Amino acid sequence: MGVYRELQEALENQLSHLAALPEMKGAHISGLLEKLQQNRFHLVVLGAFKRGKSTLINALLGEAVLPTAVVPLTSVVTILGYGEKLDIEVHFQNGQRRRITQPELVEYITEKGNPRNRKGVREVEIAFPSEYLRDGVRIIDTPGVGSVYSHNTEVAYNYLPQVDAAVFVVTVDPPLSAAEQEFLKDIREYVHKLFFVLNKIDYVEEPERQEALEFTSQVLQANLATERVMIFPMSAKLALEGKHNGKGDLLKASLLPQFEEHLRQFLYQDKGRVLLTSCLSGALKALTDSTLALKVERQASALPLKELEEKISRFDMELQGLEKEREMSLLLLEGRIKGLLTALDADLDGFKRETTARLRREVEDAFHQKSRSALDLRKEMEAFLFAALRDVFTVWRRQEIEKLSQKLADTHQDFANRINTILERLTQLTARIFDFSLRGFEAETTFIEKSQFWFKFKEEPVGLEILQMTVTSLLPRALTKGLVLKKLLENVTELVDKHCGRLRYDFHLRLGEIAREFRQTWVAKMDDTTQSIRQALERARTQKQASAMTTAARTGELDQRLAAILQAEAELLALKARIAVSGD
Repeated sequence: MGVYRELQEALENQLSHLAALPEMKGAHISGLLEKLQQNRFHLVVLGAFKRGKSTLINALLGEAVLPTAVVPLTSVVTILGYGEKLDIEVHFQNGQRRRITQPELVEYITEKGNPRNRKGVREVEIAFPSEYLRDGVRIIDTPGVGSVYSHNTEVAYNYLPQVDAAVFVVTVDPPLSAAEQEFLKDIREYVHKLFFVLNKIDYVEEPERQEALEFTSQVLQANLATERVMIFPMSAKLALEGKHNGKGDLLKASLLPQFEEHLRQFLYQDKGRVLLTSCLSGALKALTDSTLALKVERQASALPLKELEEKISRFDMELQGLEKEREMSLLLLEGRIKGLLTALDADLDGFKRETTARLRREVEDAFHQKSRSALDLRKEMEAFLFAALRDVFTVWRRQEIEKLSQKLADTHQDFANRINTILERLTQLTARIFDFSLRGFEAETTFIEKSQFWFKFKEEPVGLEILQMTVTSLLPRALTKGLVLKKLLENVTELVDKHCGRLRYDFHLRLGEIAREFRQTWVAKMDDTTQSIRQALERARTQKQASAMTTAARTGELDQRLAAILQAEAELLALKARIAVSGD
């Protein structure tokens, strides 16, 4: 991330300089700085059990931070981000948190230490002082797909829409399993951000390595329905040893540096440059507003009072029309959100009908099978029903979030374009009324991806846990087999309906929060511009009552401040050109 970091630091310096200018104090420059500094690249690592995922992550970090388990990991996701020192925090499903030491990790994220996640861990966050993570990369380690634990594969599926890039780890021996190939077919839509690592190349000689590369490439192309797949052969084990012990020859032999360089370039091109451009455009927009206010005051203070009042009246009249357009845009936004809610309700109703019918059939089939041999039919059927409920709701919720996130990203883009158009007209009409020239309006680039909305939805609503409690007390022990089946089928309908209601409430609540954020953010942008113009006009009015000497002093001050802003603007434009060239 060398190029990105250099440009990021240059922009941070520019923004810090802008924040010190008197006219920029209310221009949200601090918000742009925070946006730039908090940027994250989410890199998820996928792969089957024993492919070397944890070793690869350790190699990227240069330290053996993660345990390399000899048994499958649980359904616990581990997120690694930058910190000044090693810090590990366990997040539990009940909302509690606990700090642990590195040796204690095995007790929470391995099947041996936490079988079937009995400890109720939601995810583990690890802060680590790695230069790799300092660049904004957050590495997400997921359980192995296709392991003996089906819940692991579901967790891996759930994380795909949230990430900027995914690394799928395979090995030279054995070749891709049927479960891995099935997983790849299901994630074709994410192929544009998938990297493949052929690990453990140190296990075979060069001819076998080439053979493994060719075979893996053919299998991947067939499963992903693409003609070209980029695979990076490497030895994560050698890479970790080389970094940890400072052995450059081992690191070079591992081939990890080639992969790291390609990944960093991708992250910069795909997201880093967009973020830099977004923050820079926001700064230019703030400068445009400040230049506008200063020029308005400079021009207005030179006008006779009567002419100034006439121009202010004309400005107010024109502004009323633009404010009506803004209200119309807000109504359109409200309509789009209502449309999303209506579509969501329709999806949920269809899902409820199909799920109820399907689960009733599956419960009945399972009941007849288990009734022949089950030692505790009641207990086994309750376990079967809850597992089926959890699987079907988890998958549907993931798919619905993906659909909603895309629609929200499109809605935000449309709404932002409308408000930016109104702001441009406000800027230009002000310049026209008060007779001065102004550099072209710089619309603040929207930096909203569907993954950002996914994160707003991703927390599991309470409900599945409540369902589990409900299921475990569904059936009185005294019931006959026939009554047990009847009661089970009744509860399928009741439980599906109950949890669909919880999902509907949760989705409606979050969509409402997102819509309010849209309104507040973009209404504030227009209000800020309007307010800065009005304040400038009021200062010009006040100048009319001052002495000639005071007026001349104020005019000189305005000219100096305008010159400082124009200098800052020139430096930002030069940086914008550097960012554009860096992407070629």
